[in-house]
Amino acid sequence: MQIFRHRGRLFRVAVAVTIASGIAVALTAPGPARAADTAFSDEFNRAAGSIGGVWQHEVGGGGWGNNEQQVYTNQRANSRLDGNGNLLIEARRGADSGWTSARLTTKGTFAFTYGTLSARIAMPRGQGMHAGFWLLGTDIDSVGFPASGEVDIAESLNSTDFVHVGVHGPTGAGNGSADLGSLRDILPGMIPLPDGLNGRWKYGHDISPIDPAQFHTYSVTKTPTSISFSFNGARVYTLNRSSLAATEQWVFAKPMYVLLNLAVGGNWPGATDGGTPSPATMTVDWLRYTP
Repeated sequence: MQIFRHRGRLFRVAVAVTIASGIAVALTAPGPARAADTAFSDEFNRAAGSIGGVWQHEVGGGGWGNNEQQVYTNQRANSRLDGNGNLLIEARRGADSGWTSARLTTKGTFAFTYGTLSARIAMPRGQGMHAGFWLLGTDIDSVGFPASGEVDIAESLNSTDFVHVGVHGPTGAGNGSADLGSLRDILPGMIPLPDGLNGRWKYGHDISPIDPAQFHTYSVTKTPTSISFSFNGARVYTLNRSSLAATEQWVFAKPMYVLLNLAVGGNWPGATDGGTPSPATMTVDWLRYTP
């Protein structure tokens, strides 16, 4: 089966597929699926060790479409419950100076169309750390990215003084035309983000100044006409469907699943350096959804 990645998005996946670089890519088997758009939470109050619940691992290396350094694993050294009510995702430097980390998803086990999803997270410190709490459309295997849509609820880079939120979708041309939506004039507070991938629009906002390494609550609310982001209970950014250009498609009236991951290096945060801690830890206290 062919595998295509863009910034860590697997569009076609098979168990233990070996790609040209010789790196195995696999998904751990998902647990039972949950009913769509019913209240759900994971407080991570289970015994120390394996995560279980709705979570599965996506594993492998190869840069994940972003020149990232890590290989994602399903090993407890990289992701586990600590027995004190937290999920830990840890990036570790190996003896060969390579990095391992973890990427967890609820693909096939939990997704929602409308409602509010929140998580209380302390982001990792260190140059090259790129932690994410985000959503992808459940149709990604059939339509690919960006037609699947993406919602970035919180992205932390190098544990600087900001966290980024953002929304990605497809342009209507679909023929390799320029990403006009990212170039046009837009409302104050909506940041046009340059993108080298044709056929995609992308809007975002930086929450700043904050200390991402402290616990904060990050939330997104999806409705038929908007996607809104909140920080510690306060609304910080809203993207309205009506604000999109005519060429920009709204593809969010569908279920989306959750991802929690800690990438290392890559085009956005830059490479690690001698001062990057190992392990670097992303700590998740809880995740809650209300329809």
